[in-house]
Amino acid sequence: MTDHAPTHAPTHAPTHAKPQADRSLTRNAFLLALVLVVVLAAAFLGFGLAGVTMVMVALVPVIFIVLIAVSVGK
Repeated sequence: MTDHAPTHAPTHAPTHAKPQADRSLTRNAFLLALVLVVVLAAAFLGFGLAGVTMVMVALVPVIFIVLIAVSVGK
């Protein structure tokens, strides 16, 4: 037997402090994804597989920066 009273989870759901900021961040993320898809499609139509490869090689430093930023919590 335990000597302490059971703890209960909070009954209310956590709320976001800035829902407008969340919407803005989500919109920007989708716009970035759309731009990436458009650039890849244009590169493929214009230069074939070599164009897509060059876009991906150019994005490697960007992905590294994003991964570092995510790992430190920014």
